[in-house]
Amino acid sequence: MQIPETPLTKVLSHKPFFFLFLGQVLSQLATNMVLFLLALLVYEKTGSNTAVSGLYIAYGIPSVVFGLVAGAIVDKFDKRKIIFLSNILRAVFVSLLLVTSTNIVFVYLLLFLNAMVSQFFVPAEATLIPKLTPPNLLVPANSLFSLAYYSSMAVGFIAAGPLLKLTGPYWSLGILSLLFVIAAWSSTRLPFVDTKLKVFGDVKFNDILPLIKRVMQSLFDGIKYMVTSPQLADSVFLLTGTQIVMAMLGTLGPGFADRMLDIDVRDASVFIIGPVVLGILVGAMWVGNKGVKYTPSQLIRVGIIGAGFSLVAVALTVFLRRFGTMGFLFADHIIIPIILVLFFTLGVFNSLLDVPANSMLQKEAEGDMRGRVYGILSTFVGGVGILPILVGGILADVFGVGKVIFLLGLVIILYGGIRLRYTHK
Repeated sequence: MQIPETPLTKVLSHKPFFFLFLGQVLSQLATNMVLFLLALLVYEKTGSNTAVSGLYIAYGIPSVVFGLVAGAIVDKFDKRKIIFLSNILRAVFVSLLLVTSTNIVFVYLLLFLNAMVSQFFVPAEATLIPKLTPPNLLVPANSLFSLAYYSSMAVGFIAAGPLLKLTGPYWSLGILSLLFVIAAWSSTRLPFVDTKLKVFGDVKFNDILPLIKRVMQSLFDGIKYMVTSPQLADSVFLLTGTQIVMAMLGTLGPGFADRMLDIDVRDASVFIIGPVVLGILVGAMWVGNKGVKYTPSQLIRVGIIGAGFSLVAVALTVFLRRFGTMGFLFADHIIIPIILVLFFTLGVFNSLLDVPANSMLQKEAEGDMRGRVYGILSTFVGGVGILPILVGGILADVFGVGKVIFLLGLVIILYGGIRLRYTHK
């Protein structure tokens, strides 16, 4: 049976793009699996939500420190070498986890280094797309890259638990290291296109310092541009909030599975992250097909309040099961389906917020400012998000995971109520 020829099959049959795409899929999948797999291992060793929070902070700091300058620095070098070296380095860091996974400090350090290298890998790959793809196939090429970027996060987080449960920590880390090695090999199949760029040995400190100054000036210009548009600033604020909430769920997930659901902590990715991701996909499809009937403000208000009530309902459900007089109604064979449905609805409501906010951002940010605004967004998530992630982990250890989720839901509902009162469009 012959596969029908479509724009997607055409671009995948173009060998330079295929090897670039293969490397992206494998490396992005491995990167996201490493993060959640380590979260499970750290929680299993310490039983501490704070320790897991520290893991996410170690992963997020490089996006603040290096994210803004990485793209500008990458432009000065051969992208193939950056892709190859970044994958090899990440394979080495993951391999070192095989002998240091019992030492939390070294786990933090190696994850920090892994995330730092990733800041240079992503722009190196993205900037090669137009150079390795025929102009008439550029749109499907970018579509595939966007799909792979976001789906790898979902698949990576969901698959981390089952992989750990099936193969154990050492084989799991070995498999993820191998994925980085294969991704590095795929970069050796790419043609040489950056003929006028410097090699690493030619770099001088005097070349880097002016570059960093230009990048920082670009950042300040982007912030000034953003604050002049209330809708643009609002979009960045909303998207920052949604990503922080998702990061907090990833942080609290192992503890919630262990202490609230009494299930294997390695199943957290399936019973918590899985339904949220499915809900996001279903919600995004609904917004794309039916959501055009409503204004972005209407969808956003419903998304905020709905997400808050979903989190409150999750907390109340586990509370009634463990401490309430109605605990007999929430037996083990009933509680899991209820939680799955509630996390699914959380994902749906999140997409009602996320999709319109992204559309507003792309509409309001013009030309090269769009890239700067997304860079600011990434910096805000990594920088501003550190505090709630850390505080959430500490509060979960002191007062309990369920109470933190309940409080988070109440804060979101309160913000939604304020927004409903003062915005009417």
